Amino acid sequence: MANSLSFEVWPTSDLNEVWKIIGADGEQGEEVKITLTPEMQSVELYYEMSQQSTSEGWQFADNGTFFVDAQDNFNYQVNSVVANAGKSMIVSISSISSGQTIPPDIAIDMAANPDKAFVVNLITNNNFEIAYRLIAKNDHLNGNVRYFSQDPKVIFDDIDPV
Repeated sequence: MANSLSFEVWPTSDLNEVWKIIGADGEQGEEVKITLTPEMQSVELYYEMSQQSTSEGWQFADNGTFFVDAQDNFNYQVNSVVANAGKSMIVSISSISSGQTIPPDIAIDMAANPDKAFVVNLITNNNFEIAYRLIAKNDHLNGNVRYFSQDPKVIFDDIDPV
């Protein structure tokens, strides 16, 4: 069973402004909360560049996302793809399977010590989040420059541990 959400995006080249990311329900799309049920196996987030933005030369670039923090990413698979000549981007979160997590202090230690092996006792965690930035380019400004949004994040809540 998949859960799908849609958003419209207005990027900006002004670093003092945040990108507008608006959901189909009119809500801001910077923080999406999803309550998982045992039968939910995937979540798909559809991002469409606003018509005004595409007429101004904007399009999603590269694979569309730069993942800043994918907490507990051994419990799910995240993929993103740009489509429709850069007007659309899809983030798919699949294989969502567990409420077990690495303790936060160990995760920090693992990141700080990439040459060290670890044995970790997992702890139960029924909440986790995935933070990323949308990537765009603007051929009217400079097609070789990439613009990164503020961090949208997906927050999963109430997952039943397997």
